[in-house]
Amino acid sequence: MKVDVGDMKICIVSRGDLSLFFPTQGASVKLYNTVKHLSLLGVRVFFVTAENDQYFEVKNRIFKRKKYPYWLAKSPVTKRMKKILSWFGIPPEIFPLYHPLINFKLWLKVLYVAIKERVNLIQAEFTCFGIPAIFTKLLTSIPVCLVEHNVETFQIPETTSISKRGRRIVKAIEKFVCNFSDRIIAITKEDKKRLEILGICNKKIKIIPHGIDLGFFKKTNGKKVRKKFKLKFPTLIFHGVYSYKANYDAVKIIAKKILPKLEKEMIKTRVLAVGDFPPKDVKHSNLIFTGVVNNLPDYIDAADIAIVPIQAGGGMRMKILEYFASKKPVISTRKGVEGIPVKNGEEIILADIEEFPKKIVKLIKSRKLRKEIAENAFRFVQDYDWKKICKKYVEIYRQIL
Repeated sequence: MKVDVGDMKICIVSRGDLSLFFPTQGASVKLYNTVKHLSLLGVRVFFVTAENDQYFEVKNRIFKRKKYPYWLAKSPVTKRMKKILSWFGIPPEIFPLYHPLINFKLWLKVLYVAIKERVNLIQAEFTCFGIPAIFTKLLTSIPVCLVEHNVETFQIPETTSISKRGRRIVKAIEKFVCNFSDRIIAITKEDKKRLEILGICNKKIKIIPHGIDLGFFKKTNGKKVRKKFKLKFPTLIFHGVYSYKANYDAVKIIAKKILPKLEKEMIKTRVLAVGDFPPKDVKHSNLIFTGVVNNLPDYIDAADIAIVPIQAGGGMRMKILEYFASKKPVISTRKGVEGIPVKNGEEIILADIEEFPKKIVKLIKSRKLRKEIAENAFRFVQDYDWKKICKKYVEIYRQIL
């Protein structure tokens, strides 16, 4: 029996360390837009985290705070939890991802909301948040949909220094959560294949990519940013959270390899490095760390070319879609566009790290090529509007319910 959208009540459990108001990084942008656009489709969404003392009910993109019982409100990540996670071999930088393994108050929060609000599906965003979801499933029979932002068994060792014990724990958690979930949403075909390597049932895995809020990139004011930093043509841009190793390594490559080679070619350019946690040990006179910004589209608009020298990680880089939506020509590694079915030389220019300076010079010297690549990319990204993406989520819910 199919359930109407208006009858769907979804409890989404995820990270509370991410800023939803205003979302400033890939994961928070994904969460915010998933919740927002599901609610616009008529789904009643309840959003639960450990860090917040209240949960949210979201209708027609309006976030309404709702209270827990006083004894349940506070469920922070404690020092004791961190000690236990460390004993398991989980490194500190991924505590926000793995505290649900032992944060029993978060388990009770999900159970409380599921029963009180009579939800008919629980959606866990990130692997370990499937633990409290499955706990509730075992007690209530409410089905669980797991969204795998990355396949962490493979991604975490690439981007984090983790012990053998930690790797075994991460793999065991991922297999357990996937096996007990009713549906698994992978972001890319590559991640689907990685889940299959782990032995996860192929029929349970569906692919839904990240999306983009196209309207957010329509009205921009790049001139203001160019004036602020005294930018001239050609200006490059790269953005991300630099506490994430893949982004840190990428901006280090820009400072140590790309900019010096461009200087040898007598190319005078500056790079906007936008995002939180700018590294103090990465420096170059033409590299501008802006810190976190609330008007990212303006900063992208201020640039002439976007570069993505990413070499590690999994999932899908939302920055690529954001550059496409801003009509900026992009040069990326193949790893940087993993999961995005673009064609080299049409919507994007693909290059190895050593080739980046040469490709940048090529774009700088050809206004026609910059325009062609940017226009092709803009047409491509129209299919990634969050409105279309969230309809795919609703179809998955219908299959489960």
